[in-house]
Amino acid sequence: MDRLRAALLAFLAVGVASGSAAAADRIRAGTPEPTAFVFSALDVAIDGGFFKKYDLDVTRIDFAGGAKLHQAMASGDLDMIIGTGSDMLFLARGAPERAVAAYGNDLLSLSVLVRAEDGPKTMDGLKGKTFGTTTTGSFTSWIARQLATRHGWGPDGVKLAYLGNMNGLIAGLLAKNVDAIIGPTAAGLRLQSEGRVRIIERAGDEITDFIADMIYASAPMMQDHPDEVRRFLKGWFDAVAFMKTHKADTLRMTEKATHLPDDIAAKIYDVEMPTFFSDGHFDRKKFAVVKQSLIDLGLVKEMPPDDKLITEAFLP
Repeated sequence: MDRLRAALLAFLAVGVASGSAAAADRIRAGTPEPTAFVFSALDVAIDGGFFKKYDLDVTRIDFAGGAKLHQAMASGDLDMIIGTGSDMLFLARGAPERAVAAYGNDLLSLSVLVRAEDGPKTMDGLKGKTFGTTTTGSFTSWIARQLATRHGWGPDGVKLAYLGNMNGLIAGLLAKNVDAIIGPTAAGLRLQSEGRVRIIERAGDEITDFIADMIYASAPMMQDHPDEVRRFLKGWFDAVAFMKTHKADTLRMTEKATHLPDDIAAKIYDVEMPTFFSDGHFDRKKFAVVKQSLIDLGLVKEMPPDDKLITEAFLP
């Protein structure tokens, strides 16, 4: 009888363990672009087992720009977003979500790209010209208008053309449908080495004191699954800590998204990795710059109070 009881308990223990593994909580996490290093940190968190450590099964879903990303969140197709500071525009307009972590200030990840053969040598040659960006209200659109303003042309000093994802942006530039694009610095370096484009300015060289990268959670996630949000952030920042000390492993795990040659990938890591935050807290001075920039560009008349936009309640 004792042996039978022991066997039964062992069987039940295996069943419980198997059920627990099968019952990992699923989270759909969206990004606005499939190839940028700054978003490929999500791949490290997934492939490196950092989410699994906290009993989460996370799926990455890529979109073409911030507008489509937050539309998917509002329609219930996403739970979390790995996004940008300018996405605050959507929250100001009533998107049912909050930013739950600030994870980086990586504005050097985006640059102004022109064609190598006939593009201007400096930004001065782009006044009044057409910039390719992803979608209306996107981070790339915000950067184009910010750069125009900082060069003294005003937010409408350049025209915007919405070309979708980064493949669409590059195709539009090379086909001479636009004069310049706001594209990933990493892809720009690769295309520049091939003699196809030229980088004439990096966004981070002009725009400072800003929180460029944030993680957002939907209202249902925060209300109904707060522990999952906390575990997601634990897994994320565990992955960031790993990335900061394991360059070779990080490059290996991010290559499937970035598709960069080893030498360029190493350069991007060295430039961008130090800009990742380790704890997720919001610098309120820099966050104030985020809000004011949206007002200055005429995208909103006023911003809601901070507690309607951000929360640190879920941070590790």
